[in-house]
Amino acid sequence: MIKAQEEQAVEFISFCIENFKVNHKMTGKEVISLFSEKGVIDFLIEAYDILHTQGKDYILSEIELFLQKRGYIL
Repeated sequence: MIKAQEEQAVEFISFCIENFKVNHKMTGKEVISLFSEKGVIDFLIEAYDILHTQGKDYILSEIELFLQKRGYIL
């Protein structure tokens, strides 16, 4: 059961990376680097239970807010 939950979390993180990449005209590599550097991946894992039930726009706005609070200028 845990393995299925981990796979769902990985799929969710991939979804977030892909949508952030498209919205901000970045490469996947750039987004992964940014997310790793600023702790976004940990944030997404910790907030998975809440965020994965929300729509794409809400999720992206939460990621953007998280980044802005850490000094990243969008």
